[in-house]
Amino acid sequence: MQLRSLKYFDAVARCRSIRQAAERLHVAPTALSRQIAQLEYDLGASLIERSPKGVRLTPAGELLAAQAERTLGELHDLRDRITDLRELGAGHVSLHVSEGLAAGLVAPVLAELGRDHPRLRFSVTIASAPAIVQSVREQSCDIGVAFFIPEEEGIVRTRVGQLDQYLIVGAEHPLARFESVRFEALLGLPLALPDTGYGVRRTLNRLAEARGTLLRPAYVTPSIEMQKSLLRARAAALVLPRLAVEHECASGEFKALAIEEPALRNVTLDLCTSARAQPNAAVQATLDRFEQAFREEEGVALMCAG
Repeated sequence: MQLRSLKYFDAVARCRSIRQAAERLHVAPTALSRQIAQLEYDLGASLIERSPKGVRLTPAGELLAAQAERTLGELHDLRDRITDLRELGAGHVSLHVSEGLAAGLVAPVLAELGRDHPRLRFSVTIASAPAIVQSVREQSCDIGVAFFIPEEEGIVRTRVGQLDQYLIVGAEHPLARFESVRFEALLGLPLALPDTGYGVRRTLNRLAEARGTLLRPAYVTPSIEMQKSLLRARAAALVLPRLAVEHECASGEFKALAIEEPALRNVTLDLCTSARAQPNAAVQATLDRFEQAFREEEGVALMCAG
C-alpha cells in the first residue's frame, strides 16, 4: 500500500466525491480512480460504492478511512517534530501554570530558553491546579506547572522539586519578629486566599476543620497581585510560597514566616504533560530546561527556603 494511495483515499472519504477529491488533490479523476482500484485490489475488498450523488464508503472503506486519518495525522506530527529537531527555534510551546510559580520560576526559565532560541514562542496561562490538569488532559496546553496537583489518569507527572507555603505579613506586623508560627496563628488573622478550586485553600480548610473550626478568609481572590495589594494596605495576611514574594521579602517590605504544619511543608512541584501526546522537540526542550533549573542548588525546596 503506497502513501499516495492512502492520501487519495482519505480525500475521497472526506469529500464523498471522486470529482471533488480530484479537484482538491489537483489530479485527474481517472488517476484518482485508478489509485482507489489499486487499494481495493491490494486489500481484497470493495472500499466505495458509486452513485449519482457521490460515493459511499463500504464497511471496509470506513475501517480504512479511520486508519488513514490516524496514519496521515501521525505522519503530519512526525514531520513537525523533525522540523523542530532541524530548527528548534521555530516551535511554539503552550504552558498553563500556577500564579505562585509564574514570576519566580517559570518566567526566568522561559526567558533563558528564549535567549538561546530567539524564534521559539511561548504562551502562558495562569490557572488553578485542577484547571491545569484538565487542560493537559484535554491537550489544550503542552505543559502544566503547578503544586497541589491532584492524581488524574492520562497525565504524566514529573516531580521536580518541593516548596513550602509561608505566612506572609508586612514588615511592621506584630508577627514579623518571629521566624515561624503555628498553624493556629493563621486562624486569628484576616487572610486573603484563593477560592476552593486551589489546592492550598483546600489544604488550609482541611487543617482548620481538623482543629474543629472553619477557615473564613476576609478576602477571596486567586490574584496574587490583588493579595499583595491587600497586604500592603494592611488589610490581610497571605499564605504563599516564598518565591511568589521573593522581591518584597528581599527589600524588607514583607516577611515570610514558616508555618509549623507538615501539610504545608515540602509540597510537591510537578511538570505535567498528556500521556496521549508525544512531546515535540520544542516542548521537550522546555521540559528539560525546567527540570534542569528546578533541580539546581539541590532542588526547589532550598530555593524557596532562602
